[in-house]
Amino acid sequence: MFGHVNPMLPLVLAARAAGHDVVVATGADMVGRLAGQLGGQLGGHGVTTWAVGPTHREAGGGPGTNWLTYFADTARSRAADLVPLAVDWKPDLVVSEDTELSGPVAAAVTGARHVVHGIGIMPPIQLWGALGPILDDLFAQFGTSGDHRAATYLELCPPSLRRAAGSVAGPATGSAPERIWPDAVPLRPVAGTPGPGERLPDAVDALPFERTVHVTLGTVFHDNRNVLHTAIAALSALSALPVNVVATVGPDVDPAGFGRQPAHVLLAPYLPHTLLLPRCAAVVSQGGAGIMFGAFTNGLPHLVLPQGGDQFMNAEAIELAGAGLALHPAEVTGATVTDGVTRLLEEDSFATAAAAVRAELAAMPDAATVLNTLHRAP
Repeated sequence: MFGHVNPMLPLVLAARAAGHDVVVATGADMVGRLAGQLGGQLGGHGVTTWAVGPTHREAGGGPGTNWLTYFADTARSRAADLVPLAVDWKPDLVVSEDTELSGPVAAAVTGARHVVHGIGIMPPIQLWGALGPILDDLFAQFGTSGDHRAATYLELCPPSLRRAAGSVAGPATGSAPERIWPDAVPLRPVAGTPGPGERLPDAVDALPFERTVHVTLGTVFHDNRNVLHTAIAALSALSALPVNVVATVGPDVDPAGFGRQPAHVLLAPYLPHTLLLPRCAAVVSQGGAGIMFGAFTNGLPHLVLPQGGDQFMNAEAIELAGAGLALHPAEVTGATVTDGVTRLLEEDSFATAAAAVRAELAAMPDAATVLNTLHRAP
């Protein structure tokens, strides 16, 4: 999935730029998209890409998915492809994201150092009760063992956003709760990696109003058309507070299906956030980690319409930081979306809190710095 691959790209590119041999292992659909996103820099141009396991579509992922079952089943299939390739290639370092369970097995079988790459807020310790036994079964299947929780964790989340999962703020006693990966190294998240020559459409420059609000439900939950249509329609009619609306409706979705739009509304299947978000004043999204970090990288307040997965935890984190508002599914109406965005744009406290998160992100080390730290570590 985009939200699981994109956060790791800065480390991939930093390793490649430093002269390391790098392999990216992912689903077959993402192999082609990675090459396209990065102008051919991945796949046949210095970085080898392996297609392992099922694609997201083949695995049946989407709204209503039981994600624990999804991650367990795909890991078993992925490990069957990945482990033999890794044994033959003999890596020194295996980096896998925090819900991916075949990477730890490949590291254990090959004797490589294992690093866990965060993709959002570190999952709560309670999740390990479900993931741990799945990983133990995979270890046993390949005749190995490992202490996954001893891995170094690359943490994308700044301190102000960690409280929702109990990652930093402890209970009433003030003590810090247990974390899945105690050995954490901060790594600054990046809003996206546009390919060479990638640009926004001219229609963005032609939008009439001074301020722009970006609306998206990401690349997994964009099929919730009613929610997306409600948000777009509400903001396009926000006459008391005129704003442009730029909405991405999802990969392979025809924007024409949302009907004719006024001149201040632009719909597209996909737009690079690195180029779009600096032009925006606020974001309305499902609250995936990628758009959450992208918004805060640009100091933007956020209205979250969580749909599933970790999005409810992210929505709570954004509210606790004072940098946004959340509407749970039963609360989403044209009036509540309008009210939420109006508050974000008119009440200075939200922009102030978002700017504080941006400052925290800017102070975190970048991928090249973290790579050097990993290279020096035993």
